[in-house]
Amino acid sequence: MPISKFLGGVLVMVIWGVNFAIIDIGLRSFDPYLLASLRFLLAALPAVFFFKRPQVPWRYIALYGLFFGIGQFGLLFAGMHFGFSAGLASVVMQLQAFWTIGLAAAMLRERVVPRQLTGVVVAAVGIALIIGITDGSVTAVGAVLVIGASLSWAMANIVIKKAHPTDALSFTVWASLIPPIPMFLLSLGVNGWGSITHSFAHMGWVGLGSLAYMVYPTILFGFTLWGHLLRNYKTSHVAPLSLLVPVFGMASSMLLLGEPLGGLKAGAIVLVILGLVINQFDLVGRLKKRWQAAPAAPAPPEVTDGDPAASTSTSTTKAS
Repeated sequence: MPISKFLGGVLVMVIWGVNFAIIDIGLRSFDPYLLASLRFLLAALPAVFFFKRPQVPWRYIALYGLFFGIGQFGLLFAGMHFGFSAGLASVVMQLQAFWTIGLAAAMLRERVVPRQLTGVVVAAVGIALIIGITDGSVTAVGAVLVIGASLSWAMANIVIKKAHPTDALSFTVWASLIPPIPMFLLSLGVNGWGSITHSFAHMGWVGLGSLAYMVYPTILFGFTLWGHLLRNYKTSHVAPLSLLVPVFGMASSMLLLGEPLGGLKAGAIVLVILGLVINQFDLVGRLKKRWQAAPAAPAPPEVTDGDPAASTSTSTTKAS
């Protein structure tokens, strides 16, 4: 992969990582359901008029909108609203990789290898430590909702595997038509008209800017460039970049939100990322292949005790 494309991929990871801190800022202006509704409304309009409908059955568009929009982001926003920190959310959401493996094995009959199970166990220990954090950055309700969001993300991944759209961005734009109305009605039912009108009256430039960031850099730019990389370069070279999302997510939460990083939290994050690395890379298999492919060492010279005559005699005997 050319260095310019690699740096472009890293830029997308920065955008997606920082997005978690931006969500936290946006939740100060909007309730989580209204924020999700507006996010997908702006992602769909007016873009849907410029992107041709993807040539996949409508049921896949609807299911992706359900799992990606209402499930993944609806639950994520709600979890953060109920006290789950932005930085830790960026880490826990990466559980989608393990959920996806399990769902693919159950629904698509894809094979699970021992290395992937090892990664699950390591990451699960990290998640258990995160749930046990008592510094105020984790709540039980928030943890359940964010873990549910990661599961919904995995379901969205399975829908993509089944639909196999040729244009991922077009598919995302059209699927974004699904969440706005249900999420708006949920916001209306839970918080009433007064909360909605208050949000619009007091959102200010910070609220509007956070909403714009969630839509344009995160979805339209991020998905366009990410889809380009996946189409033109090996998945094994592109997919590992996603491991940078929780790194940038935690860093941006510390810088923008002042989120503290204690020893327990750092250890938990390391375990989750290590589990992801084990799942993503077959490090043992690669080392074994390199070991087997290494050239054999040359045979040592014959010892002649420093006697030139003995060496000459031996050479003559071998020649005869």
